[in-house]
Amino acid sequence: MADKQPAPGEQEWNGIVQQLRLICEHVQQDGPLPEQEQAQAENAFRQCLAHLENQVQDMRSGLKGSGGSF
Repeated sequence: MADKQPAPGEQEWNGIVQQLRLICEHVQQDGPLPEQEQAQAENAFRQCLAHLENQVQDMRSGLKGSGGSF
């Protein structure tokens, strides 16, 4: 069996999501983040949103002109 290769950008996406999960856990346990860590969390969140926007655009582009035919 061949090893499944991650889709392009999947590793980056997983890293961003993991970073956001860790930040969430930290805030739940220890309260608000220091200023520098807040900036890092905001950056990770913005990267996540940008990645989602790109994926939505890719999906929309793939759906254009399909005309419903197989």
